[in-house]
Amino acid sequence: MKQASGRTLLILFLLVLAVGVGSLCLGSQWISPVALVRSLVGQGDDTYQMVFWSFRLPRVLMVLLVGWGIAVSGVLTQGVLRNDLADPGILGVAAGGNFGVTLALLTFGSQINSPWFIPAVSMGGALAAVGLVCGLALDRQGANPSRLLLTGVAVSAALGSFTLVLSLNVDREVYAQSLAWATGSFNKADWNYVVVLSVWLGLLTLIVLTICPVMNVLRLRDESVISLGLNVLRWRLGLLVLAVALAAASMAMSGGLIFLGLIAPQIARRLVGPQHLALIPAAGFVGALLLLTADTSGRSLFAPIEIPAGIMTGAVGGAYFTYLLMTTKG
Repeated sequence: MKQASGRTLLILFLLVLAVGVGSLCLGSQWISPVALVRSLVGQGDDTYQMVFWSFRLPRVLMVLLVGWGIAVSGVLTQGVLRNDLADPGILGVAAGGNFGVTLALLTFGSQINSPWFIPAVSMGGALAAVGLVCGLALDRQGANPSRLLLTGVAVSAALGSFTLVLSLNVDREVYAQSLAWATGSFNKADWNYVVVLSVWLGLLTLIVLTICPVMNVLRLRDESVISLGLNVLRWRLGLLVLAVALAAASMAMSGGLIFLGLIAPQIARRLVGPQHLALIPAAGFVGALLLLTADTSGRSLFAPIEIPAGIMTGAVGGAYFTYLLMTTKG
């Protein structure tokens, strides 16, 4: 890793740390940095300690983890599809998760009493959707990136339509829960989610970092990769599995977060270049930083009214996507 990339990663880490501290202070109730430190060591006001340990700290950590997971998944997705404008949602992850959640809420409604039920059906729906995409896109020649991308768009559109039809037949409470998931919400973040997601994302990130040299080679044309002795289909499917595992687990805990998996790798690539050993952590830090900024702004600007993080990231992502279109030649 180049020294310049190392400095950039350090700066990104410090930015994430600074915004994280600011996010712990901001909210419907301001907590000063001094009170924050006292709460951290268990000597603060009881109310501040409850807000800090039960709500803000697990929420901030959850946001950071989800931002990291979706951003790293975005890097893998763009590599598999060979398209820098792709994101995990294009494979059906978000649409499948939303369909699974809406179907489960319609079927079980108020009988749901486990905090793990919604994440479980979300992840199940996402994996089923991606499985359908792969089943339709794969042929005897393997996984053509263009075919995979177009199939993902078609399946996502179909699932979106089915979800809308289901939403027309649910009561207001169930519809509100479905909408909260679809727009990305961290209101139910707790320590159980943080622990499980941190272990899962940590293991997957380590696996991704160990295969960075192979990912660099896969950027070449298929003929060149095959000449180096690599099985293109096997590696592409393996990377796809990792991308889906990262995105599905992250979105299962938070809901649909559009554009984050697109813009974080884009920004990271401009900061550290295309070499994956630097690009992976850079994208993770950028994704965590963007999502934390979006979530903090959404719950602080108009407190006590809260704007879901997914709406904030969608607005920023849409603006950035427009900027890319305007500045890209041809």
